[in-house]
Amino acid sequence: MTDKPLDPLKPHPMYSGEVIGMDPEERLFFEDDSGTGAIKAPIRFQLVKPSDESGKPRDQTNDAAEHMRYAASLGLTELKQAPLPRMGKAIIVGGAPSIKENLEKIRALAADPDNTLFAVNWSHTWLIQNNIVPGVCVFFEIDAEPDSTLKAAHPDVSYYICSHCHPKTFDELKNFKRILWHSPPNSEAERIVGDELFKGSNLVGGGVGTMTRTMTVALHLGYRNLELFGVDSSFPDDSKSTHVDGYETTAKPEVDGFYVYAKDNHTGKVRRFKTMGPLALQVEEFKEYCRVNHAVFALRVHGDGLLKYVHEHTYPSQYDAQG
Repeated sequence: MTDKPLDPLKPHPMYSGEVIGMDPEERLFFEDDSGTGAIKAPIRFQLVKPSDESGKPRDQTNDAAEHMRYAASLGLTELKQAPLPRMGKAIIVGGAPSIKENLEKIRALAADPDNTLFAVNWSHTWLIQNNIVPGVCVFFEIDAEPDSTLKAAHPDVSYYICSHCHPKTFDELKNFKRILWHSPPNSEAERIVGDELFKGSNLVGGGVGTMTRTMTVALHLGYRNLELFGVDSSFPDDSKSTHVDGYETTAKPEVDGFYVYAKDNHTGKVRRFKTMGPLALQVEEFKEYCRVNHAVFALRVHGDGLLKYVHEHTYPSQYDAQG
């Protein structure tokens, strides 16, 4: 993997979905099951395909290609790269428990006409319930999801939908603002359809999560100052959910949760965070995204979660009092 900074608006090798190699000193560690508090390393991640009705892994390759053909039939406006950076900030809001503590800060930033509020998944509904209408909501997941994610769409929101999303995603948002964007192909079938129907279109890289893809959408739109809320990648030890109250998720802290330890290499201090597999993976992808692209944007993570801890200790200048 190259150390040369790459254009964040173009696909990066990490976006293939492979396990990311890391320096041993930068790995996350987890507590073993001996009851002694011993720490083991490293965490390894493996992407698992969904199962069909018989329980066998189901290949979604053709699903993505077919969805892309459906998206092409709609004649939607496509995401374009802004010719110049723009003033203001992109306020990106996820669904971690800490968004409750930052509600008024989010509200104040959203009130600035130079800023745009980007909602990640169900945070769209949470924000509207709290009388804050986001400017953008990004969809990336290949499966059908709007009915469980949005509850109710809003006419003032622009819905940025990946071309491989399920047709149901497009159909349920038919009478609302829909903008199409494209992910780098993950299969030969997707590459063929992309070359046939979307030749020359911009590709939005960013790993397997919607949060980092949303960052790249914001960069395409010209934003170079990013503020991230509700992307803790962890949750309180006593939390009844991995996300904010009301967020619909099948994850259960008592089943899926485990502890990871982050060490400050300067002080030697170790902090413990409770997380789960997809959230821990989000940290590793975010670290690589920033390592490759941080020279072209400024970013702060709010809250006191694992993602904020890792980012602040890696890029302390982003948290200077003058920032």
